[in-house]
Amino acid sequence: MVVLIVIGVLLAALFAFGFVMVGKIIKRSSQPPFTEGNMLSPLLEPTAAELFAYNATKVKKFNALPTEDVFITTEDGLRLAGKLHRGEKNVTVICCHGYNSLPILDFCAVHEMYAEQGYSILFPHMRAHGDSEGRYVGFGVLDAHDIRGWVRRVQDMLPGDDIFLHGMSMGATAALNSADLFQNGEVSGVIADCGFSTPHEVFCHLIGTVYHLPRFPFVGTFELCNMIAARYDFHTYDVRDAIENSPVPCIYICGDEDRFIPADMALSIAERCEDSLIVSGAGHAASYMLETEKYRSLVLGFIKKYAR
Repeated sequence: MVVLIVIGVLLAALFAFGFVMVGKIIKRSSQPPFTEGNMLSPLLEPTAAELFAYNATKVKKFNALPTEDVFITTEDGLRLAGKLHRGEKNVTVICCHGYNSLPILDFCAVHEMYAEQGYSILFPHMRAHGDSEGRYVGFGVLDAHDIRGWVRRVQDMLPGDDIFLHGMSMGATAALNSADLFQNGEVSGVIADCGFSTPHEVFCHLIGTVYHLPRFPFVGTFELCNMIAARYDFHTYDVRDAIENSPVPCIYICGDEDRFIPADMALSIAERCEDSLIVSGAGHAASYMLETEKYRSLVLGFIKKYAR
């Protein structure tokens, strides 16, 4: 009897932990992403402060970009919001931001190379972020299907455009996961900056780095609680499988000092892509800042190669 009580208490504690993690990580955040503490997370080191200062110089130009509001309804009935900048060329880039972020944070600098080329740019707010609806973050899983909705929206608004996906962090994972949903030329290419392979693998990495806990039984409990609350599985997609099963060409970019993305994970994704750029000394999402010309050369060359 005592043993059963102890087991029951331990299981209750584990499930309490799991649902707390879902509330903390997966449930929509009430904390604005613009807070300095959020932007200067230790996981963004060693380039956090430099990246924060660099992006701050780009915000005014980003906000001056003429845009119009656009919306889609997801397969599960959420209204997602975005902003479209119309260019004069027949190329549209859909820029998918990362976890607990917004387009202005992740693309205030990167968007410049697209605007200068005359490309149209769509900046969606990912589900459970910004102006979009959603109680739970999709973590690159649910978002893959949302991206399909954004691609259809671009096809309606800008028929005939070549469509490229450019994702940052979670947005990169979402873009890569969506690649095998496009088997008929709907998307011309994917640019993935510091995306992770699967939520499962990245949480296995982070639970030790951030919370200093063993993977077992905590990651499995977290995953089970997420399936109950948010109704999706961290194992649903693996970007490496999506790349291999898709005709869409992909390139991968990551820093070799990225604390979110372990080096072996980054390399396992990069080796499956057509081309890649691993930036020395770059932390999470800092590759464009540190190697601007190499980044621009790779990305723009890729788009020019595959744009019709």
